Amino acid sequence: MSDKKEPSRTPIRDLGKYVLTDRISTRFTSSNEATLQGIGDDASVACFGEALTVSAQKMSLEGVDFDLSYFPLKFIGYKTSIHAMGQVMAMNAVPLQLLVCVGVSQRFFVEDLDELFVGIEAAARLYGADVTAVDIQSSYTGLSLAVTAVGEGNAGLMTRRSGAREHDLLCLSGSIGAAYMGLHLLQREKKVFNGEAGKDQLPDLKGYEYILEQYLKPGLPRALLENLRKDDIVPTSMCLLSNGLSHGILSIAKASGTGAKVYVQKIPIARECFEYAESNNNEPSPLVAALNGGDDFQMLFTLPLASYETLSKEYSLDIIGHICDVSAGCTLITPGGKSIPLESPGM
Repeated sequence: MSDKKEPSRTPIRDLGKYVLTDRISTRFTSSNEATLQGIGDDASVACFGEALTVSAQKMSLEGVDFDLSYFPLKFIGYKTSIHAMGQVMAMNAVPLQLLVCVGVSQRFFVEDLDELFVGIEAAARLYGADVTAVDIQSSYTGLSLAVTAVGEGNAGLMTRRSGAREHDLLCLSGSIGAAYMGLHLLQREKKVFNGEAGKDQLPDLKGYEYILEQYLKPGLPRALLENLRKDDIVPTSMCLLSNGLSHGILSIAKASGTGAKVYVQKIPIARECFEYAESNNNEPSPLVAALNGGDDFQMLFTLPLASYETLSKEYSLDIIGHICDVSAGCTLITPGGKSIPLESPGM
């Protein structure tokens, strides 16, 4: 019998999604001159002539990204497509095409796929993209959906996460936190429906239409980005908020080699978030939902301090803080002036 020991192996959960992605990305270096941006940003960028080709992919898995007991198929198709197109928009580019791959088990019917593609079609029409490829495969593990968005960008307007500089303003395109509140509500009412919350209770979604829509059918801030381009205002960095504000800020700061300060009272959180929390024994905290909830699909971006007067007068956006030296770290500043380090799971 050999005394040779098996090499130690690392569980994926020990690294987490983002550290694992960084680990894998070190294997790949760009060998083609056409590749301008590879792994590590919202989307990849390639140059095949005068215009830039920008592409991004989103995969959604049953039981991980969605629960079919409360997530209708059309909204799964819509939201996955929105996510992929939003990542292209985060590079200050315009999504033009969607390529769709579906894995489906035998418990689904043709009509179910029809419903899934109703949502994909709605998202494509809303943001002016064409569905140009569809691949459907059998699956043993339920439903999976992958959508690749391909778009066009201008080299002079391209925005990466890595461009933020000290004193830049940290801006948000809209309010955040409501999507996580909507998810929390659906999970709560699922327990009611399954009888876990008491025999006499029935699911109740009345009055929560806003937070449900933000979770199931979010939109993208296309108009704001178009107006910035028309006025020749180019963000120095930008990312799509799909994993919470903390993750977005930490991603930009890491890529840019900077720190950041965010002020609690400047973070735009919708009134409906506080109303839901109040009705649910103050759980979850609206601030926690904004910082680490995710699925908001707003844009987090930075602009030079010199843009302040124009932004404050002509644009509907929120300035929530500023970029600082890397030595200061990324911190949340409370109304009382206390600094709290920003954290995000997996970062």
